[in-house]
Amino acid sequence: MNDFKNESLALSYRAPSFEAPVTFPGASAPDVRVPYQRDLGRIVHSSSFRRLQTKTQVMGAGEGDFHRTRLTHSLEVGQIGRGIVWNLSEKIAEIDQCYLPSAELMEAICYGHDLGHPPFGHGGEVALHGKMKRFGGFEGNAQTLRILTKLEHYSAKDGLCATRRLLLGVLKYPVSYGEYGELAYTKKPPKCFYDDDVAIIERALKPFSKNDTKVFRTLGDNGKPLHKTFDCAIMEVADDIAYGVHDLEDGIGRGFLKKEEIANKIRNIFNDCGCFDRTPVKKAGSGNNNYLTL
Repeated sequence: MNDFKNESLALSYRAPSFEAPVTFPGASAPDVRVPYQRDLGRIVHSSSFRRLQTKTQVMGAGEGDFHRTRLTHSLEVGQIGRGIVWNLSEKIAEIDQCYLPSAELMEAICYGHDLGHPPFGHGGEVALHGKMKRFGGFEGNAQTLRILTKLEHYSAKDGLCATRRLLLGVLKYPVSYGEYGELAYTKKPPKCFYDDDVAIIERALKPFSKNDTKVFRTLGDNGKPLHKTFDCAIMEVADDIAYGVHDLEDGIGRGFLKKEEIANKIRNIFNDCGCFDRTPVKKAGSGNNNYLTL
């Protein structure tokens, strides 16, 4: 998590308590897998994960076999997320390695991040919220949490019995629906989890101090929660990379976009950001100029 002065949160975050399930299925058969491998397996074999194959990413699910669906998108996000973790493990100091999620945990978070999103993308989300805003609302990320903890039927009533760290990894918005007040009744759903799931979030955050929990669940002036976990931040970067590149690829592949037009617009954006800066950079011990390129 970012911007916390109290070290208890960071120290607690690597504790074994984060491998514990938030909900408990009772007695179960011995399992040689570590908890995060179990999270990954249960998501992959869940009905909610399979249902992603008929949910749209950009194109309609029945319009062809080239473009992405929510399922293939989630698979790609998982691969990118694992790559980010591997890359960080090579670049950060050894003393900080303990804060990194395992590759299996990151893959599970990425596979689960879109489970609650409805068909027709954010348009479908807005339509469902319009029908439900007087009855607790509808929000895709909130629905993901509901699926993982209640609606999937690995156990009778406890969803997939996911670990704390998995649930906190998919929790983009740690503020409840009711905390938004009148803002909850606008056209777009607030970035939240459902009021009925407050007890689940409280159990997930139990290892943290009361002060850290309060800070973590702060709603910003921009109408969005201020904080998320480190794992969730990695997942969101992987998600942004995946849809930012692949949605363009799908549009070009289906002929809705022209590659030349898109390339010029993207190049102009990068030029405005200084990403195509041709300032010469000298290598150490070399008199030759080398230029930065993408």
